[in-house]
Amino acid sequence: MDIYKQNRVGQASRGKGKILSKNQQRRHTVTNTKKETRFQWFFQRAEMPDGQYDPETGTGLLCIEELSKKDKGIYRAMVSDDRGEDDTILDLTGDALDAIFTELGRIGALSATPLKIQGTEEGIRIFSKVKYYNVEYMKTTWFHKDKRLESGDRIRVGTTLDEIWLHILDPKDSDKGKYTLEIAAGKEARQLSTDLSGQAFEDAMAEHQRLKALAIIEKNRAKVVRGLPDVATIMEDKTLCLTCVISGDPTPEISWLKNDQPVTFLDRYHMEVRGTEVTITIEKVNSDDSGRYGVFVKNKYGSETGQVTISVFKHGDEPKELKSM
Repeated sequence: MDIYKQNRVGQASRGKGKILSKNQQRRHTVTNTKKETRFQWFFQRAEMPDGQYDPETGTGLLCIEELSKKDKGIYRAMVSDDRGEDDTILDLTGDALDAIFTELGRIGALSATPLKIQGTEEGIRIFSKVKYYNVEYMKTTWFHKDKRLESGDRIRVGTTLDEIWLHILDPKDSDKGKYTLEIAAGKEARQLSTDLSGQAFEDAMAEHQRLKALAIIEKNRAKVVRGLPDVATIMEDKTLCLTCVISGDPTPEISWLKNDQPVTFLDRYHMEVRGTEVTITIEKVNSDDSGRYGVFVKNKYGSETGQVTISVFKHGDEPKELKSM
């Protein structure tokens, strides 16, 4: 690069990138810069605007969140000003990328927390938190009483970026005993164990039964699921129909309220129930029909109220919401 001679910009320090859990960082330090010097990061010849540069220290930093195979390629750090330019290149392909993933896998395995037991709505969950997990470079195996476990009708195993878990559905006494998680990354392997028996099993089962009962209540309790608007505006002497959809098992009892008082269905007021649809009809509405209405549904698992405000305006008047616009 003869263009620089003695004053060339960007004597780049070509140190190795530093690996930090889920992130891959590439750091370069440049010298002989001035205020106008520009620092840029490129990936596959396209500029990366997320790259950072500190002109006081001459440090450029690129952080790749949750490194994956899509990040494979050639990275270039470039500095430039009126004296010319200089660059340095990181080839993140082949063995270089494999080495990073292997190291991340080792860090992830070492970061695994002791196994925890948790009662859930579906059963009992055993899990470990990790700083990083990559399914291509890390392998997990679960054992119960030294017998290898596989996903099946009552056993589920899985991972996320920060957790390794085993889920026992519909737990039974035969599920008691020692559970072991083996995490293999490259040539290294780590084992974590916990004992699902005694008080640990009893506590997890109690939490499972509690959450299961709550889920049944939530699923079956009486609800107003959709249909009622917040406000309904109508001209006097018209007929108003309001329909909502309810749910619940057993089928909920239904009543309507006006300003927190029960509505009597006779003369101009009518209610019709068709399956899960409930409709209230008010014929020839007048100003006395204005107010806050609610449909109240109830069964043995719980109750709920859906509300709507009805506003009746006279012939020749504008609805209140139009007046306020």
